[in-house]
Amino acid sequence: MLMCALACSGMRAGAQASADQPTSSSPSQRPRVGLVLAGGGAKGGAHVGVLKVLEQLHVPIDCIAGTSIGSVVGGGYAAGMSAAEIEHFVRGIDWKAVVGGTGDRKLQPAEQKRVESEAASNIEFALRGGRVVGPSGLIPASNIEALLRSYVAQARTISSFDELPIPYRAVATDMLSGQMVVLDHGDLATAMRASMAIPGAFAPVYADPYVLSDGGIVRNLPVDVARNTCADVVIVVNLVSPAVRPEQLLGAGKLAARSMEVMLTANEVAQLQSLTPRDVRIDVQVNDIGVADFERTAEAIPLGEAAARQVASQLAALAVPAPDYVAWRSHVAMRQKIETRVAAVRFEGTQRVNPRYLESLTRIRPGDKVTNDALSADARRMAVIQGVESVNYELDGDPDHPVLVWHVKENQLGPNYFIPSLGLYFGGGGDTDFVLALQYVRRWINPLGAQWRSTVQIGDTALFDSSFYQPLNAAQSLFVEPEFFISRQIEDLYNDYQRVASYQFHDLGLRLAAGANLSLNTQLRLGYWIDRRRLSVDTGSELLPVLTTTDAGPQVQWTYDSREASAFANEGLAAEVEYLSSSESLGAERDWQRGEAALRKSVSLGKLQWWLTAAGGTGHDLPEDRAFSLGGPQSFSGYSEGEVRAREYWLVSSDFLLPFAQLIALRDETLYGGIGLEVASVHERIDPVPSGYLYGVSTYFGGRTPLGTLTFGVGAASHSWALWLTLGRPLGSGTILNQPLFR
Repeated sequence: MLMCALACSGMRAGAQASADQPTSSSPSQRPRVGLVLAGGGAKGGAHVGVLKVLEQLHVPIDCIAGTSIGSVVGGGYAAGMSAAEIEHFVRGIDWKAVVGGTGDRKLQPAEQKRVESEAASNIEFALRGGRVVGPSGLIPASNIEALLRSYVAQARTISSFDELPIPYRAVATDMLSGQMVVLDHGDLATAMRASMAIPGAFAPVYADPYVLSDGGIVRNLPVDVARNTCADVVIVVNLVSPAVRPEQLLGAGKLAARSMEVMLTANEVAQLQSLTPRDVRIDVQVNDIGVADFERTAEAIPLGEAAARQVASQLAALAVPAPDYVAWRSHVAMRQKIETRVAAVRFEGTQRVNPRYLESLTRIRPGDKVTNDALSADARRMAVIQGVESVNYELDGDPDHPVLVWHVKENQLGPNYFIPSLGLYFGGGGDTDFVLALQYVRRWINPLGAQWRSTVQIGDTALFDSSFYQPLNAAQSLFVEPEFFISRQIEDLYNDYQRVASYQFHDLGLRLAAGANLSLNTQLRLGYWIDRRRLSVDTGSELLPVLTTTDAGPQVQWTYDSREASAFANEGLAAEVEYLSSSESLGAERDWQRGEAALRKSVSLGKLQWWLTAAGGTGHDLPEDRAFSLGGPQSFSGYSEGEVRAREYWLVSSDFLLPFAQLIALRDETLYGGIGLEVASVHERIDPVPSGYLYGVSTYFGGRTPLGTLTFGVGAASHSWALWLTLGRPLGSGTILNQPLFR
């Protein structure tokens, strides 16, 4: 639908205003001034500083041509915003949320959070024509699109860019032909988005017959575009970085980034050489601000001011008297706030995703008064849903009582997805675990949003499971999910903190759950499970019985997850309660019961992060192979995995973490150094060690990485110590604390 929004709005390439079109300023003898704003990512904050000086010197602008970030700043000015308003907008952007997507998880439904946490990977791909196909951009564009729509909300209703307060052109690259595309019609926010769609980072904008990406590839400094639009004289804002030193090019990533800069510079040279003595060139030295340093965008604003003041005498020649400038500014000013009451709400563009489900996620209803913030909030709620790539909107019809039309663009990879992940564990005693997993998900099988999910995992823990998640209503508040699973896991057994055996656990079973998604954070599951278990000695003595048996009975699970991230969360609460029972009356060969609960609260105290964790479990007639298992980085780090096994435990831990390195700042992928303190009470251990209290302390570093959650540390506990390294999928079992919710 985004493509149709562009094409149907009449956006076309190369259409230029005639040389005698009316200009925005009154004195007819004054040369028409075109403003040219270069691309440059975060460096483009300098454009705002230049605009501030132009306003102070009373220099009116008759047309604007911009590329990438230049198209964004220029688009706001062309839409009627002042330099001060654009500066306020730029300084108020939460770049981690807009570019990195931080905070999106809070808007995800409970089931989506659960599934994504278990997958332990953000990588998705599809198979098309025998080829592996990944996403067209590494950075989701939905938040950027929502930001741009709010930025120029009112101007989006003007389809011809010649009719904006200041005529405007955005430059993009057609990835099919490799040619420059000058955008002069359509949705202003979409034009800016197309102009800044850096290949590989952001998905392109599809506008028949074009596939549009960042205009800097072909014209990073569109001087000729400004001349063809209106300009007798151009003011060119050129963003200049320091000379590159050899030591700055170490690594493939640095070289790839540098190759883009070289390409941009090459097409800038020809445009700069076309400048005449009448034109004004503003070279802004942006120091060490890089293209991707978005959180430093505001730092470039004073650099642009300083550079513009250096050529103030040249700019003054283009100024008009104060009364004329005030009149011009009044003529071109336009508020971008939306305040209207919608007559109806309509969803368009969906083929698989049910519009009734999207409606259940939104807040705006017919008759409601809407604002920019309300529209952006509803668009964001829909855009985080699996299967939706982006959401656009338009207010159609009567301006006083328009129809709100949501244009939903579905993920082009769907509906079949493959999600790879890996898990590594290295212990100081020579323990190693490795798994490689591939999950297949078929989404939106039917209008209610059914999903077929299957996972194949190989390694020390082998697994195959397959389930069919079927919502029972359009809002997906009720569901059923049958599941089949088969697994083989090798676990170590300890006697008085000495490893004496390794056992193989073979499980083959079924689960049938019915549940309710009570809120975005809360899910309740009730069900029946049956598991045929075979337990055998792999190496060592028989500490556990060798058996083949069947367990079956009811299962109850309640989860709550308000964290902003699935691991190393800075804020939020994770909690889980589970009751599991085996009953001979329901098909089992033995009777037992087991209940467990855990919670973790994450709190930000300035730079310091604090985790408070509490957990406990107890059972009735609990067999040895179903006992709780403590040990490992998540449940009691001073012990190796499974070193303490008991029929009852209670645990409290407190962790303090400080950030010490950023991997990807905008995605909030940060490495932390931490200290953890733990105390536990264990009862009815399966080895002959008496019940009592256990104490532990650990120091570690870890965080979220592109490959998954990383931890490395050392812990000391009563009678034991352990060294560990983990990466990716959680491998432990035996307690709730070893599950994904408490990474």
